[in-house]
Amino acid sequence: MKRSLSIVLCIMLASVLVLAACGKNESKPSESAATSGASASQGESKEIKPIVVGVSNGYIGNGWRTQMTEAIEQLAEDYKQKGWIEKIIVQHAGVDVNNQIAQIRNMINAKVDLLLIDPNSETALNPVIEEAVKKGITVITFDQPVTTPKSINVVIDQQEFGRNLAEWFVNELDGKGDIVIVSGLAGSSANVNRLIGMKEVLAKHPDIKVLTEVNGNWDEANAQQVTSNLIASYPKIDGVLTQDGMALGVVNAFQAANKKLPVITGENNVAFLKKWKELKDSEGFSTYGQNNPPGIGATALGIGVRMLQGKKSNLPMKDNTFYYPISTHIKNDTLEAELNKVADKPDTFTLDEWLSEEQLNAFFE
Repeated sequence: MKRSLSIVLCIMLASVLVLAACGKNESKPSESAATSGASASQGESKEIKPIVVGVSNGYIGNGWRTQMTEAIEQLAEDYKQKGWIEKIIVQHAGVDVNNQIAQIRNMINAKVDLLLIDPNSETALNPVIEEAVKKGITVITFDQPVTTPKSINVVIDQQEFGRNLAEWFVNELDGKGDIVIVSGLAGSSANVNRLIGMKEVLAKHPDIKVLTEVNGNWDEANAQQVTSNLIASYPKIDGVLTQDGMALGVVNAFQAANKKLPVITGENNVAFLKKWKELKDSEGFSTYGQNNPPGIGATALGIGVRMLQGKKSNLPMKDNTFYYPISTHIKNDTLEAELNKVADKPDTFTLDEWLSEEQLNAFFE
């Protein structure tokens, strides 16, 4: 069902807007909004009361989260210019669930109208989210879902993300070998669901042996350290199944140990794409990356603002969840073209996309 929703979204966007790649855009969200501001304002027939937006982000330990936050803030500035937003409050709780609960409760007391949450837990925030909804606050959890039906989830399908990585991985290994898993932040719903997807695939390949699983916390330096420890502990590693923010650290660990690179799953940030091209050109290295767009937060903001304007949503939903389709998949044959699109971006930049203003307007009446 989740995959079919992604297909439906892409078809609807293509037919209504004749735009490619389900909203893929390498420019800043503010640029995307600015170019569509005229068409958006033409559809406004009544006065819109500006709202107060609260953003509660958990983990802030990598460039992906920084880029995500900046995308939200940039789009919020555009909405301020339009008179849609009065104020935006952005706070980071770190990895502590109780800290995030307290942070959200403070935003409830501050009487925000819209609450956007990148949650530290799939379940632990449910009571405070329900508390916010009872107070009349619209709550959207983005990037990672929560299980309460009171919030709207705006996410990619994290299990599909994990399956995609694992399917490429087992194919490269010809279905056999000794592997390690370097996963993300323990307990986070994105990590939990990606591992579910990965292990669903691995279970079909009994000749692949998982030596161990460690957490790299979606951080390059941390991933390099834990991978170095694994190299010291296991003389034979045929593959490393990893995720966002960590692939470069894994590669660096093997190079520092003067070890031949095993099969390693990749990612879509500029630093890794550059390393990938260097290794591809020098030794035929092959990997796979897919998009987990930081712009998912900007998409959530665009959806929430329109909901509070009383507009009817035609977004394809599965229960209370909108699955943003994973539309960018990079392999060796598409690597150079994708790198060229971000030639002017810093190494910390992750290939990004979001629902543009035109696309959002097409989904709201």
